[in-house]
Amino acid sequence: MLITIIPTSWQQHKADLTKIRTNVFMHEQQVSAADEWDGLDEQAMHFLALSATDEAIGCARLLHEPSGVNNLYHIGRVAILESFRNQGIGHQLMQFVIAYCKKTAPANHIYLHAQTERRHFYEALGFIAEGHEFMDAGIPHVRMYLPH
Repeated sequence: MLITIIPTSWQQHKADLTKIRTNVFMHEQQVSAADEWDGLDEQAMHFLALSATDEAIGCARLLHEPSGVNNLYHIGRVAILESFRNQGIGHQLMQFVIAYCKKTAPANHIYLHAQTERRHFYEALGFIAEGHEFMDAGIPHVRMYLPH
């Protein structure tokens, strides 16, 4: 499927980002509003996947976290609307975010907290799991990082 991915801000696309995340995380996965809306969106970089008709169909969030010598990029809130899944859009979106990270700050380490049932999706992108499973918003997760 032909899509466009754009970097954006919460201020520019709050309505689209809210719609996607509400549908995927809150309605489908039963994540509470308190867990989903953590107060970090306004300081994050966001990425929006748009269909050929400019419909917002997927998103991801990127947080820059200071951490000693090498800063961290934390990718999160990756979501694709249900009717657009299994078409490679999630992979395109993640590849775009990873490329953005490597271009803007190549020394930064990239990590994410993957839902354990999505672990293979991230492994296919080169991420490696580390540590034990943990619960986040009532869903099992594992920390994963992208080797340099």
